[in-house]
Amino acid sequence: KQWYQRRVAITAGEIRLPSLAYVMPLLRKKPFVPLDLPPDLKADEEVFLNVLTKEIFRDYEAYFRRSILCNSLVWSCEYTGKCNLTLPEALASEEEAAQHLAKMQIALQQGICWVIHKNNISSLTAFVDEVLLFYKARFLVGERVEIISSGKVTTKTIGTITDIKVDPDASYHHPNQILYKCTLSGGGNQVTIPGNKLCREKSQLTRERVKLLAKCSAKKVSTEPPLYAIKPEHVTRLKLDNENFIIPYLGDYGKLPPKIKTKRKAREADEEEFAPQNKKKKKKKLEDDWDKKETEVKISAEERRRLIEEERARKKRERAEEKENQRKLQLAEQAFQKEWTRARADLELNDSKELPTIPPVNTALPPSLFGDMLQVAEFFHLFGEHVDLIDDFPDGIMMGTLEACLIRNKQDDIFCEMIIFLLKLVFALQQEEDEEETKFAERYNYSYINPTLNDNLVKMTDSVTWSSVVEQGGSDPVVPWAGASQAFYFTQYYLGTTLCKLQLDSYTVTEVLRLHILSAGGRNSGQPYYGRWRFNHRGMYSDSDNPCVELRNGDPSLMSMLAISNIFDLPPASKLTLLTTLINEVLTFAQFREIIEEAVEGSREAKKEWKSFGAEIQRKEKEHATNKYKEWVA
Repeated sequence: KQWYQRRVAITAGEIRLPSLAYVMPLLRKKPFVPLDLPPDLKADEEVFLNVLTKEIFRDYEAYFRRSILCNSLVWSCEYTGKCNLTLPEALASEEEAAQHLAKMQIALQQGICWVIHKNNISSLTAFVDEVLLFYKARFLVGERVEIISSGKVTTKTIGTITDIKVDPDASYHHPNQILYKCTLSGGGNQVTIPGNKLCREKSQLTRERVKLLAKCSAKKVSTEPPLYAIKPEHVTRLKLDNENFIIPYLGDYGKLPPKIKTKRKAREADEEEFAPQNKKKKKKKLEDDWDKKETEVKISAEERRRLIEEERARKKRERAEEKENQRKLQLAEQAFQKEWTRARADLELNDSKELPTIPPVNTALPPSLFGDMLQVAEFFHLFGEHVDLIDDFPDGIMMGTLEACLIRNKQDDIFCEMIIFLLKLVFALQQEEDEEETKFAERYNYSYINPTLNDNLVKMTDSVTWSSVVEQGGSDPVVPWAGASQAFYFTQYYLGTTLCKLQLDSYTVTEVLRLHILSAGGRNSGQPYYGRWRFNHRGMYSDSDNPCVELRNGDPSLMSMLAISNIFDLPPASKLTLLTTLINEVLTFAQFREIIEEAVEGSREAKKEWKSFGAEIQRKEKEHATNKYKEWVA
C-alpha cells in the first residue's frame, strides 16, 4: 500500500483537468457523475488522481475503491449499447463510435436530426427504417454527391448541392421529380440535375450510422408515451433552431409524408418501379420463376424423391467433413499448446535473452554483513509502530544511518541509542511475561518456590567459580544454567536492585548488556511452572532457544571483549551481532509472535480474496462471451 501510494500521489498543483465537462459512460446503465473538486483544495496538497474519471481523492481507500470500480465489468457504452465492460473498454467503445460517426457528412446529420427535432418520435428503431428509406433517393443542401453521366462509358463527377427545386403546389415530391442545383468540384460550374442522376459516396448512409447518430444525438424526454428529442448540445452544433434552415421536400414542419409512415412497403415498391436499373432485374426474375415452375412440372415424383435423397446425403457428407476438419484443428491446437507449455531445458529455447546486469550495492562494510544490516532495518521498519519507534527515532532507521554508526566509534551515537532501545524493550517484555506467569500459576494452583538470594549464591559458588562466569564471561559446560543464575543475581546482591532497573546510558550500557547475555536462561529458575507457560505461549520455547544463550556459548571471544572494553570499540561485525541477537530475542516473545501470525493470516486471506476476485472476473468474461455468441447466433 505504501509503495503504491508513492506512485500515484501527486500535488494538486501538478494536475491539469480538462476545461470542458468530462462525459462518462454509463455505470450500471445509469449516468455516472464524477466527484467535484474539494472546495478547500490547496495547490501544494498531496492527493490521489484517477486518470480515467479525472477525480481527485484525499483518502487512499476511496481512491482504491474507485480504481476497483473502474476495472469492474459494470460499465456500458451509451452510444452502441454494449454492456459488461470495464471503464477503459467503455471509453474506447465511445471513442470508436464517435470516430465512426465523424465520417458522416454534417449536411446529412442535419437532415436526419431535423426530422427528429420536428416530429414526435416514439421508437428509434422504427424511425431509423423510415429515415433510411426516405433519404435513400433524396439529397440535402451542402451534401457532397457523385453525378452520374450516361453515355458509352458511365462516369462520375464529384459535386456539392447548393439548392433544391420542387413544385410548391405538389403535396408529395417523388425522388425523380426533385431537381438539385450542384456546383462541380473542379471548375466551379453549376448544373441542375434530377435526383435519379445523383448518388452518395459509399457507406455514407447505412443503417448502422443512422442508428448510431440517433442514439448519440437523441434522448428520451418522456416515458408515457415514450418520446425522443434532440439533445441541446446537438441542436446548437447542427444549428437546428435556425429559422432559415428548411428542407424543401419536407415543408416547414419537417413531417415525413404519410405514405412513407403508413404504407412503407408500397412506397418502396413504387420507388423501385421508377428506378430504370430495376426494370431489367424484375423482368429477369419473372422469367427465371416461370422456367423453374415448368421444370418442376416435368420432374416426376420418383425423380423428386431421388433428388431429395441425394441432397440430404450431400449435406450429411458436408457436415461430416466439417466436423472432421474441426476435430483435426482442435487436435492440432491441443498439440501446439502441449508443446508450448512443455518444460524445456534452457539450451533448447530459441528466443533466450541474456539476463540484465544487476548493479552491485556499494557499501563501506563487507558484503557478508549486508544481510544482517537488512534484517535490522527491516525490524525497525515493520515493527516500528508497535514499539513506538517514532518517540526515540523520529526519522526512522535508514540504511545509510545504520552503516555510518557501525563504522564510527563515537560514544554518543545512534548505535548506543539502538542498543539501549532494544534492552529497554526486552526488559519491558520480560516484566509483562512475569505478570502472565504469576496469573498462570494462580489459575492452576502451582506451587511457587522462591529461594533466597543467599541460597542461590551459595549454590552457585559451590558449582562454578565467580570469575569464570561474570568477569571472563564463560560458562561451565557441565552446569550451564548455574552460571546464568549466578549472573542474574549479581546486580541484586552487589547493587541492591535487579538488572532491568539499572540506569542505561552510554557509560553503563556495555556492562548491562554483558550481564544480560550472561544471565540468559537463569531468570525465574526457581519456578517450575515457568517452562510450562513458555511451552504453551511461546511455541514450545525453552532456555536453550534464547539467542543470548547461543551467543554466550558460541562466541566466547566476544564475551571476553565485552569484559575488558566497551561496545563502541568493537568491529562492525561484532556490533551487528549484538543488534541481531537482541532483535531475535525480542521476536521470541509471545506478543511479537502474535503480531507475525496475524500478519501471515491477513496475507493468506488477502491472497484467497484476490483469487476469488480473479475467478469472478473470469466467470463474468465467460458469461459475456457466451451472451455475445448467443446474440450472434440469433
